[in-house]
Amino acid sequence: MEFKITAEEALEMAKFEEEANCDISAGSEWGIHLDKVMELALSQVNPAPLVEVLSQQLGNILSPDEIEDLVANFQAQAQAKVTEKLTLQKSA
Repeated sequence: MEFKITAEEALEMAKFEEEANCDISAGSEWGIHLDKVMELALSQVNPAPLVEVLSQQLGNILSPDEIEDLVANFQAQAQAKVTEKLTLQKSA
C-alpha cells in the first residue's frame, strides 16, 4: 500500500472534519484507526534490498517464494515493533 498524503495533510483533514462536526472523507473509512494505518504506511520497509541480500546468501538453499515469505514475515515483525514503540511513546 502506498500512502499518498503526508502526516500534516492528514492532520489538517482531521481538523477540518472535527470543525465540520462530520466525516467528510471519501474512499476507505479507517475511522478511529487512521493513526494506526498512517503509522504502518509511513514505516514501511522497502523489501527489495532484503530480498536481494537473502537471495545472494540463501538462494542456493531457499526458493524465491521462501525468501519472499521470510521478508514478508520480517516486515510484519518490524511493523509490529514500530507500532509497539509508537504506542509506548504516546503513553509516556
